[in-house]
Amino acid sequence: MTASTKLGARHSLEVIKPIHNGLLLDGGSLGEVLLPSREVEDQNLGPGDSVLVTLYSDGQGRPMASLRTPRVQHGQVASLKVVSTSKVGAFLDWGMPKDLLLPFAEQKGPIREGDWVLVMVTTDREGRLLASAQLDRFLDDTSDDYQQGDEVSLVAAHGTDLGYKVVVDNRCWGMIAKQELRAPLRPGQRVTGYVQRLRDDGKLSLSLNPPGALKSEGLSEQILAALEKAGGELPLGDKSSPEDIFATFRCSKNAFKQAIGGLYKERRIVIDKQSIRLTPQA
Repeated sequence: MTASTKLGARHSLEVIKPIHNGLLLDGGSLGEVLLPSREVEDQNLGPGDSVLVTLYSDGQGRPMASLRTPRVQHGQVASLKVVSTSKVGAFLDWGMPKDLLLPFAEQKGPIREGDWVLVMVTTDREGRLLASAQLDRFLDDTSDDYQQGDEVSLVAAHGTDLGYKVVVDNRCWGMIAKQELRAPLRPGQRVTGYVQRLRDDGKLSLSLNPPGALKSEGLSEQILAALEKAGGELPLGDKSSPEDIFATFRCSKNAFKQAIGGLYKERRIVIDKQSIRLTPQA
């Protein structure tokens, strides 16, 4: 077991021994960790076996293990629902047996039960697991680690006058320009994006569409897959609205028309004003 074992993350841990209320696991730097008996699905697990678990803290701050997969892990950003508030802060549902604390000091404004909050999962100086809405502390404004066209994982943060601010790979901020958005994003929504431009100031300009040939080829395959799934016909064609096209394929109408034009030339589809169909096989 390595010393890098940490709370809020998934780890494959070795069983030390069974006890009356579950299994004791080797938590490395965290010491012995209990996997409660209510979570032990395989009754044949014994010393030396490994089990994939998520580590979290119980009400007394002790490390615990769970078979559940959390909605977000340590070092990641996600939008989580506030399930309760108390004198120490708000508690967020992150899909684990114990809710995640968002202390008052880590909040950016008033929070009520039922709200959704964009947070980073982290730990305090004592190593206790918590959430923070102070994302600027964890995310850089610039990055020189990317090349134009790189595929990135995005989490939508909020709209601005320029477009939509997003979290890139849980590492830095980026911006999707208004003209790249054919439908509104929701705070916390996860999407795949692409580095569109490397700005002189180091900030990232992003797009939801892959660049160049990759864009057309990838979109064509998406369209064919969607046609197969829909039984051979889709209610989208030359006269469909840009909004309807974007809602289905996350692309502009122009990119869609180029892709279906290529498929038509290859005699793989038939195009009507309001629909496209797979070409009947001989």
